[in-house]
Amino acid sequence: MKKIITTIILLVATIGFAQNKDTKDAVLKEITNEVCECVSAKTAEGLTADEVEVQLGLCMMSSYGKYKKRLDKFMIVSLDDSASLEKLGQEIGFKMLEICPDTFMVFAKDLVQEELDNENSQPVVSDNTTMVFGEIVKLTKEQFNIVTFKANNKRTYKLLWMEYFEGQELLDDVKQLKNQRVKVSYENKEMYDPKLKDYRTYKVLRKIEAVN
Repeated sequence: MKKIITTIILLVATIGFAQNKDTKDAVLKEITNEVCECVSAKTAEGLTADEVEVQLGLCMMSSYGKYKKRLDKFMIVSLDDSASLEKLGQEIGFKMLEICPDTFMVFAKDLVQEELDNENSQPVVSDNTTMVFGEIVKLTKEQFNIVTFKANNKRTYKLLWMEYFEGQELLDDVKQLKNQRVKVSYENKEMYDPKLKDYRTYKVLRKIEAVN
């Protein structure tokens, strides 16, 4: 009889221990479930992608605060340590792919587009010419026409129109180019500036191409 009672006690204790045993995966799943619900509710309010991204951070911090004691057993997260916050974000992001992929894709799509825009905003140098994406702002007619161009990275260029170049017909009516994304190629050319009485480098237009 004593052996039977002892066995039952050990069995109950084992079951209780197993039920109380926590894991990093279990905690992250609970956090992610709450984050998914929180962000989905915010998305339903018709927020922009940037606004939803801000809400994602707020939802993560809210859920983390709730589960902090349990999560601290498995990973160290500090609000003063950007690396640990980034690690937590990555962990939750992976779980979101598993638990609420549709919600996660709202951010993934936006991040991919942002990456493409950043990539296209960087000048690409080939031979003697440089290529960059952006918009034509205005055309100033002087001794040499000056095309004011704003790149995707918000940098403004003053480009000289000195001679024929491919795509110059697009500048016949600059107003039609409003909000039209274009790709321009220019060459850095050293020329004498009578006002400065010295040589300076000008950006000379070599090609303009509309981008769909």
